[in-house]
Amino acid sequence: MARRSVPALILLLCGCFGAAAGSIESAYSRHDYERCHKLSDDDPIMERRCEGHTGIPVTWVNEPDSSSVSFGTEGAVGGEFDKRFTFAVAGNVIEWRGPAENGRVVPYAAIIRYQLCGGVGGPCAPELVIYRLNGKRSSCIAATVNGRRTDANVRAREMADTFAHGFDCEKDKVRVVE
Repeated sequence: MARRSVPALILLLCGCFGAAAGSIESAYSRHDYERCHKLSDDDPIMERRCEGHTGIPVTWVNEPDSSSVSFGTEGAVGGEFDKRFTFAVAGNVIEWRGPAENGRVVPYAAIIRYQLCGGVGGPCAPELVIYRLNGKRSSCIAATVNGRRTDANVRAREMADTFAHGFDCEKDKVRVVE
């Protein structure tokens, strides 16, 4: 019995079974947050919710000096942003990462480009923020990648597919990739 399982294990480790069994893919969505359903408008803070890929709720919070995004019906779990996000603007394109099942990406991570600014009006620098998704329930930031890197998008996808995929929102520390 053990002899028969060794060749199967070798094939599995080599990746010789092919990519049909859920290869990791991207799906994209673009949001005009101002047109999304208004959850609250406690001047000067406005909160809106859009429907994201596969029905995952995308919550956008717009404050006077910054905006942020979280995912799921419960939103962000734990401490979401560090001090670098005091003056931040969330982008409107979301890259969803996950295995392809029946021709559709089932996401476990999302990537958004933010502009992190030193103050109101700048100077600003791009930062890719990788979120760990907990289904349609909640999310947290798992990692950030310096958006000025020439390989920033590739690196963010790698972080989503490795580090963020197994990230525990309650216990793990956010990883910053300069």
